[in-house]
Amino acid sequence: MSPEAAMWLSRIAHVAIPVLLLAAISGCAADPVDAKRTASTAILEAGVPDDAPGCSAAIAVDGEVVWAEARGLANLATDTDFERSTPIHIGSVGKQFTAIAVLMLADRGELSLEHSPAVYLDGLPEWVQQLTLNDLLHHTSGIEDVLSLPPSIFGTPPLTNVDALEFVRTSPLAHPGTPGEFDYSNTNYALLADIVTAVTDTEFTAWMETNVFAPLDLEARIGPPIASDPMGYEGDASAEFAEVEAWPWVLNGAGFVTMTVSDLVRWGEQLREPSLVSAETLADALSNGAPLDDGSTYGPGLFVFPDGSLGHPGDGAGLYTAFGVSADRQTTGAIACNQDGIDMDGMADDLVGIWFTERPDQ
Repeated sequence: MSPEAAMWLSRIAHVAIPVLLLAAISGCAADPVDAKRTASTAILEAGVPDDAPGCSAAIAVDGEVVWAEARGLANLATDTDFERSTPIHIGSVGKQFTAIAVLMLADRGELSLEHSPAVYLDGLPEWVQQLTLNDLLHHTSGIEDVLSLPPSIFGTPPLTNVDALEFVRTSPLAHPGTPGEFDYSNTNYALLADIVTAVTDTEFTAWMETNVFAPLDLEARIGPPIASDPMGYEGDASAEFAEVEAWPWVLNGAGFVTMTVSDLVRWGEQLREPSLVSAETLADALSNGAPLDDGSTYGPGLFVFPDGSLGHPGDGAGLYTAFGVSADRQTTGAIACNQDGIDMDGMADDLVGIWFTERPDQ
């Protein structure tokens, strides 16, 4: 996944509010929150046909979902509606969960962010010993992204964490980059998941369920899609939609998370008032990221934009997600769609304009 893809949140500080729509509705509604909800629903209705692959979107304020809506179909073959309760694979948006796991273990003294990955994973080459876990978190390791390479390099699919680790251990292709410089790589986060498993002696997905998702009452699943998940499509309303093949990889840690958009925005409260990690540990991780050309930095599984807002895109197998948190950390928004013919970025911009520019009770 390219870090530039769907970077709608980099424009939070510059988004123009859909003034005419919101003002017109506000004039008829005593409650400003209701006006924002009505305007948001109108955006989704205008942008998503009800008989095509669709989208789910939600907004949370201080950890409470204040608006959620879904429209369109999750599966054309079964004529299954996209519901607010429909879980969807969120792609690389899930990297922040892996990052939080590592920060939790650092808080507990079970690992050090300044240690080399070679301290926790056996058989890594000499050059890895010069890197740190912070390099993996912030994409400054220089390790090649396994998902950017031809799948044939790794043999029979799917490509797994075992394959990615062996690639780093043995392949001369594994380290073409420059340590210390930002270079987005899914391999970094696969290695972090392996480190969580090694340090805790618990399989990564089980540890995440027990220590991250369950304590926050989040319904989330790490792993490949199942039959009831939304199908991904390519095409648009003027042409026949085609199903997108499933991923030829199962790479835990790099963002292989499925959950509802409403649960995803509830999670945003952890970025304002964290309960899983100390506020100091989270603040350090958010402030010590590698700089990008656009003025943003890459923190713990999140881009940190110049105005202080946070965000991350995700995509894969015809599924697309955008996630963002306002600069004051009080408002979280997300939208996920299962086709590439929808202007998801435009709808996300409009939702940001409605909800992120002021408190919803104002």
